[in-house]
Amino acid sequence: MNTQEHIVAVVEPSLDGEATIEIARKAVDGGARATVVVLVSRGTMSDIENFAESESLTVPDASEIYFDRLAETYSNRIGSRERVDVVTESAYSGRSVFEKASRVGPTTIAMPQRLANRRAWRSSVASADVPVLIAPAPAA
Repeated sequence: MNTQEHIVAVVEPSLDGEATIEIARKAVDGGARATVVVLVSRGTMSDIENFAESESLTVPDASEIYFDRLAETYSNRIGSRERVDVVTESAYSGRSVFEKASRVGPTTIAMPQRLANRRAWRSSVASADVPVLIAPAPAA
């Protein structure tokens, strides 16, 4: 039996998610599935709070709109809504993200080099049950 490739791409919206999104796009172009795990940082929450204030929305309503738009953007960039799922993760630990990623049955996890180099993430990368593809840092 041939298993379908399923890549999990870890991204941070305002930082360096471009490389992992490109890796996911190429995998989906080749017939794979993709799950994008969006890390919600303090900066992201600050952006959502500013959006809520500027649009006279509650923070939960603004969050829903923000993440729906983000999911649509990532799905469109990767190229197939049928084969792409986008989930958010507010816990900012490597262990939590890898636990969430492992629940979707990935064959590969792609993540930015900057995250993989963090002390708190190294053990999760080293002990992952599937290969971890480290996306290079963006060129300066």
